[in-house]
Amino acid sequence: MTSIERGIEIGQMTEKNICQNPICCNDDTKDRWNKKIGKYQSRKAYWKPNHETHYGWSNRILEYFCTTSCANKWLEDNLENVIERKHCPNKILEKIIRA
Repeated sequence: MTSIERGIEIGQMTEKNICQNPICCNDDTKDRWNKKIGKYQSRKAYWKPNHETHYGWSNRILEYFCTTSCANKWLEDNLENVIERKHCPNKILEKIIRA
């Protein structure tokens, strides 16, 4: 199925989400370093929203997190709230830049 068949015109492809783990920027890795501002920042999610793979299934968690490690760290911190349906953190819309 092509992107046009799914109703998505070329040029209107969705952007990747920002990694939803607020401490993503705390890891000192080369791909988190922003040369322009001289600081570490959070990464984008691994996959774009509603992506399709050639084998027909997707791991949707990587549409919101950059790695499974980041997803697991976030889940450890928020699992109780998710289970009890208490406060769930708001979706992160902009990259977090570490001071």
